[in-house]
Amino acid sequence: MDASTEWVIAWTDLILDASALDEAARKHDLDEVRFRACSIAVRAKRYGFDELSQKAIELIARVDADDDAPELASKQAAESILRLVDRITRDRKLP
Repeated sequence: MDASTEWVIAWTDLILDASALDEAARKHDLDEVRFRACSIAVRAKRYGFDELSQKAIELIARVDADDDAPELASKQAAESILRLVDRITRDRKLP
């Protein structure tokens, strides 16, 4: 598999993770939110999307924090990540 094909597959996985993250946040499934955010953080960092990686790391911290409303915080952060993934997808030319 060449590098561009690998990148497209990885980016597709990132898009799917972001969608699953948003769905998990809407269902208040904080374990799934944590899992998906971790997956996004690692992949985004690997492919140079530092802002996306940082947002995912911040989401993990918010879920793990002693917050009065972690479900609301995670839902808002998940929506922000999903919007950022969408913007990157629209702005970036795939290899």
